[in-house]
Order: sequence, then C-alpha cells, then structure tokens
Amino acid sequence: MEYDTEILQCNLTKRGFRFTQFETPSEALTYISELIPDGSSIGFGGSKTVSEIGLLPFLQNKNTYTLLHRDLFDAKDHEALFKKMHVADWYITSTNALSVSGDLINIDGRANRVAAMLNGPKNILVICGINKIVKSIDEGIQRVRDVASPLNCRRLNKKTPCVVTGKCTHCNSPDTICNATVIQHHPTIGSNVYIVLINKNLGF
Repeated sequence: MEYDTEILQCNLTKRGFRFTQFETPSEALTYISELIPDGSSIGFGGSKTVSEIGLLPFLQNKNTYTLLHRDLFDAKDHEALFKKMHVADWYITSTNALSVSGDLINIDGRANRVAAMLNGPKNILVICGINKIVKSIDEGIQRVRDVASPLNCRRLNKKTPCVVTGKCTHCNSPDTICNATVIQHHPTIGSNVYIVLINKNLGF
C-alpha cells in the first residue's frame, strides 16, 4: 500500500518505538552491526524476513556475538534454546503487519516469538519490509490470516485448510499456527523496541 513515511515514523515515535528506514538490506545490516554491542547474546524469532536479508551469516562473519538461532542447534535442544533466547541481551524478529497508526500485529503458533517481544530481552529489533505495512489493525489481522499464515503453513508443511485454499478458514486444525493474536501498541515497560523498515518486499 502507499503510505507516508513521515506519518508512520511520527506515529511509531510517539508510541515509544525507535524507528529507522533504509533503502537496501545492506544498509540495514551495517546499522544493525553498529547498533548491537560486541559480546551481546542475540535470540532470533522465526522470520523469513530476517533470513532473506542474510542477517545470521552476516553476524556469524562478524564473530563477536553469542547467536541463539534454532538453525545453529539440534532440534532436541530447541526447548532449552527458547528459554535462553528469552533472557538474551537482544531479540531479533520481524512482524506480521505494521499499521500506519503505529501498531505491530502478530499471530503465533508456539508464541515464543510474541512472548519474547512483550516480556523477554530488554532490546527488541524488528525488521520489516514495506509489504507488511497496513492501514489499520483490522487490515493487519486480515493480512496475517490471508497472506502470512497460509504461506508460513505451506513453508512448515502444516496440514491446514489454508495451505490448500490460500485463505484463512478459522480452522480448528491441530496443525494451526494461529493460536495467539497479539497487537502491540507501545514497547512494554523496561524494553527498547527498534523497528528497522527496509524499502523492499520481504518475507510473508
């Protein structure tokens, strides 16, 4: 959708989020490496956006962080890993939708991602492509259900109706990843939330 960057920035800033925008992923990567102090521990929420900009290998090459990413650990260790992420210095993820009014809209299955965003590490970094910007909270929820969730279910080989139809049917499938809907209006008390918007279509 078309949007006014100044209005988006103003609304996010008024709500207490720390907003920056970049034209390219490479510019964003440089900013992130300068933002996060050497020696920090960093947890990662599942994110196609983060994967597409190559953040994990970029930080691995820097070799100054403790990286808590599920791809770096055996599946049998993931439950313990999620707990470590929750108390890391930083947590990096994306958002399913970002409203022009300044709200973050997310729907989760396990909910480790939204839990960390709300009551986990002190510093949260949210990386977002322009395709996730919506006019309102209602439009954001619709985007998640009819765009992000079906694509994520397909990526994760879930057996849900939306994999076939491409649209949400508000199913009760055991494989559903729509178990918790969270709308974040402000950073929660004690947390710093950095939102990095990249002027590209990224992720789901």
